[in-house]
Amino acid sequence: MINMSMDFFKRIYNEDIIYHYTKASTAIDYILYNEQLKFGKRQSSIDPTESRIANRGTVFTGSYVDKKIDKKFSNESDELVNRVESLEKLFSQICFCKNEIGHGFASENYKTQFQGHEEIFGFTKPRMWERYADNYTGVCIAFSKKKILALNSTKYSLIPKDVEYLIYRELACRKVDYISGNHLFEVGFEKYKEQIEKITESSFFCKHIDYIGEKEFRIGVYYEEDNCITEEIRGEFHFDKTMMLDIRECIEAIFISSFVNKKQKKTLLEYSEKLNVPIIEMVWKHDSFEPIDYKESIKQFKEFDD
Repeated sequence: MINMSMDFFKRIYNEDIIYHYTKASTAIDYILYNEQLKFGKRQSSIDPTESRIANRGTVFTGSYVDKKIDKKFSNESDELVNRVESLEKLFSQICFCKNEIGHGFASENYKTQFQGHEEIFGFTKPRMWERYADNYTGVCIAFSKKKILALNSTKYSLIPKDVEYLIYRELACRKVDYISGNHLFEVGFEKYKEQIEKITESSFFCKHIDYIGEKEFRIGVYYEEDNCITEEIRGEFHFDKTMMLDIRECIEAIFISSFVNKKQKKTLLEYSEKLNVPIIEMVWKHDSFEPIDYKESIKQFKEFDD
């Protein structure tokens, strides 16, 4: 087996490279075949702090408690509630991991080896291999962030941001739990609407601090029916369900688990050759893993067989 070169690791250790973990079957049948990533609705998230909807209303405090409100004010407060819920419903996202930038690893004059620096890369996260890559039997695809954003810039109004990691108290402050009647009186509807939209959108890029090891980067978008693809589901055509992110010529490398089955490895190798990108086998050990140059290893085995 042939290990990947240091030049490869130095090349992918930068802020541009982002990683997406998935099942091998999903990578083969959809991502690599269609050259697209699927936007997932935020409200479909497993994390309840992302998917649960608050029971919102308008709250008054202090001297505003006894303030008389007219129909116009009542309609405006209801519209603000509806606007927040609409944004939450319309928002979709695709999630990636980043490298831990700040180390001198990629410096031209830095003499080192990959071993001992595993944790600074976004493709080496055990929690992600377990949860999102089908219990260590899946893949992790490396992309160029710049290429993805440039390729999709004319089709979508993309919202690309790093995820912030907060304790529960901080998360609560970043969520829109209610409409402040006091503030609505003070700043007016249009100003409050502008502020609440920014707060709501900001909340889409927050997670509990327990997830901090993921080093997550998200590409978000609001649902637009005109940007949905045509898809056939169980014999029926749908035109307004799914939005996809184009990834043509954006893939930089494919990492595959050593537990991927032989048929899938063969197909993934074919895709790596078609795309002209490295394919790295993560050979899991009792104490770590070895990143193997899968193309060169296969060539070597064939030479031995000959």
